[in-house]
Amino acid sequence: MTENQYNNKPPQANSDERAKIGKGIIYFAITVIAILGVAAMLVTGLAPKDEFPLRANLVKDILTALLPVLGTWVGTVLAFYFSKENFIAAAEQTSNLVRQLTPDQKLQAIPVVEAMISMTDPNTTKMIIDKPEDQINLKTALLALFNSSGRNRLPLIDADGKIKYMVHRSIIDKFITEQVLSGNKEPEKLTLKELFADDRYKLVSTAFGAVNRDTKLNAVKASMDGNPDCSDVFVTEDGTRNSKALGWITNIILAEKSKV
Repeated sequence: MTENQYNNKPPQANSDERAKIGKGIIYFAITVIAILGVAAMLVTGLAPKDEFPLRANLVKDILTALLPVLGTWVGTVLAFYFSKENFIAAAEQTSNLVRQLTPDQKLQAIPVVEAMISMTDPNTTKMIIDKPEDQINLKTALLALFNSSGRNRLPLIDADGKIKYMVHRSIIDKFITEQVLSGNKEPEKLTLKELFADDRYKLVSTAFGAVNRDTKLNAVKASMDGNPDCSDVFVTEDGTRNSKALGWITNIILAEKSKV
């Protein structure tokens, strides 16, 4: 039987075929060993006394050479027909165990450093606040960065890499719209300081959490669940907001990693 013919058979047929092959090989091996044993006893038992040592050594050498070859052949054939089934069974068992995990149990096994967006990655969009907030224009600075990067979240960090604000584009759009409708100020002149003068937007932009690099994702989930305004948790050097940010986990990443 070729390997393709074997693989193309239905699962139950394959199982039955493997059982027949396994029994046949075992019976064949037992028969060969029995024949060799009987032959060895006859050759040595019927030998004259002066030839017995010579025949005994000859039989021993023959059996020493043949039995390992026979055992290797049997093992190879059995492995060929049964290793694939064992692998599939093990994979299915592992998959079943994973599916039985709850989302919290799955998150508890994932370190934050494996899931976070790295702050040092060249593709990570962030802004360093290196001047007063009343000199940072919402349109020419923040919105321009949102537009060029295609991102909707923007970490604002200081010169030391510490996270100060986590700004979502939606709150900037909402703030500018409110200002335009109220006629308070031209949208081109609105600054970061004016945005955060409104407690609603400052609260949302500072609602991020912080954990250390040894934390698992279940702690990130607990941080987000404990604050309805929290959609981002940063991984920092000492697990507080007062140290350098290494990366961050978004609520979208957390939801993706929670799937079972």
